[in-house]
Amino acid sequence: MNLKRALLCLVVSLAAGCGGSSEKTDSTTPATTAITSTAFSNSYLPAQGGAVWRYDVADSSESITLSSSNVIKNNGQESVELTWDHSGYKQTLRQKNNAVYIDRIKLNQVTVDNKDYQVEVDLSENPALLLPEYAVIGDMKGSDGYHDMKVKISPNVGPAYGEYTYEWSYKGTETVKTTTGSYEALHIRYRLILSISVTTQDYGTINTTVDINQGLWLVPGIGIVKLADYSVTSSSAASSTPFIAVLSGFNKYKNENNVIAPLPEKITIASDSPWKNIHSFYKLNELYGNWENEYQCDSNTEYSPSFKLSLNETSYTLRTLVTNNESCNQAKAHEYIESGTYKLLGHDIIDTDYLRLELMPSSSEQNYYRFGNLVHNTHNFAYTHEINLASGKNGSLKLAVDTIPEKFINQRFYTNLKSAKAKAPNIEGLEKTALVYFRMYDDAMMIAPEEDFAGWGMQVWNDKHCDSILASQLKDISWEKPLQPLGYDPSYGIYFELKIKEGNTGCANVIIHKGNQQAVDDNMTLDLSAPLYSTITYQDTEISYN
Repeated sequence: MNLKRALLCLVVSLAAGCGGSSEKTDSTTPATTAITSTAFSNSYLPAQGGAVWRYDVADSSESITLSSSNVIKNNGQESVELTWDHSGYKQTLRQKNNAVYIDRIKLNQVTVDNKDYQVEVDLSENPALLLPEYAVIGDMKGSDGYHDMKVKISPNVGPAYGEYTYEWSYKGTETVKTTTGSYEALHIRYRLILSISVTTQDYGTINTTVDINQGLWLVPGIGIVKLADYSVTSSSAASSTPFIAVLSGFNKYKNENNVIAPLPEKITIASDSPWKNIHSFYKLNELYGNWENEYQCDSNTEYSPSFKLSLNETSYTLRTLVTNNESCNQAKAHEYIESGTYKLLGHDIIDTDYLRLELMPSSSEQNYYRFGNLVHNTHNFAYTHEINLASGKNGSLKLAVDTIPEKFINQRFYTNLKSAKAKAPNIEGLEKTALVYFRMYDDAMMIAPEEDFAGWGMQVWNDKHCDSILASQLKDISWEKPLQPLGYDPSYGIYFELKIKEGNTGCANVIIHKGNQQAVDDNMTLDLSAPLYSTITYQDTEISYN
């Protein structure tokens, strides 16, 4: 008996299984009576006793079916078993707090040397997330690495055990066209990596890895309308073309009258669904705006930080100034300014009334915001990847920042910010020149010496959106002959002078480059009316302007 081949057959594929096929048969003719059986309460997986979904396999004349057991309710939780009938592959799903998890995976028939085995993987102690309550921005991964799971092989060939890890991501809403209609669906991608070990008397310990890697498209009232399977095992290579199956029928679709009916020609997800507008659901949109707190010299503490935060739907700018209270001189403060995009990660696990934002600066990975470095004037602290925000009293904003990231709550700094209305650009009041600073750091995170900036210049141009630079300055600027720096500042690096014309638009287009090496991948638009200089970093560089 080749037990190893049996284990490697566990390409836990919702569609492909370990072999078998099905002719196209119509088992999904809708009834005309009212629904009386209990359905899974998650509309994106409306499983119920007797439910059958039929799918056409792409580039094939075959079809496959998915059937549902009765739904079992217990202590506020729901469980249901889904079976891909052609392969005998089963998943037991559990719904808890409006989220759906994978509890068990079972293959009823794994045939080796004309002998059938049943393999069951039990994840129930640490179930794997399949569908959260609503959209989570960005990817999710197993927070604790590998999780233990139980493995059972029948007939018993020896002690079996295993562990797994997982990844999950939401790709947004997409329209899927089927033979029955056009449906707007949630596109999720999940991956379960199962590590299985079996100790046998004849073969010793056998180890194998099962990689379940799938994309699912889910429609409210229908369930899975499309499946893409990328799963592989340790003995097979990933295919560039996944196994794809698309819905062709569902026998338990309920219309607006709660009556079984034919599938509609079109379904769309409501615009106010949290899957479409997660910021509104979490009320993060109420925190958009410009916020700041003023520095207060406090002789009881060594340092006092002050912040300025601008937040909108897609991006942020965060200025942090940490002042030594011994001198109370902000001119000697440690300062960091960064801008970029962010991900909403939901409520913070420590301060549950705060929303957790993952910062993704337009700078590089090497220059993530480091609050602890500013407070303690050292570079020995980890990067600050996240900030936490909450609505405060009297229209204020509560900000929480980890002084030493990934440590305990007593290392978290809290402050309140007041609304700071953005000043309208004073185009007519702009000075005749603007300075743009460009920083590079050495290995000690100090401003690089002047000779390291040799060869760097600035490309500048006007267009219909940003028309601010005097033509007399632009005529001498080209890619081959960029604008040269006006000087070097030991604290800010080299700086360029832009000559501003009357009746300008208040912004400038620039690229800082050295030959074909650009400091920032994308073209930059600088706000010439900004009351404070802003900083954009890339790798070991910063670009500031005031």
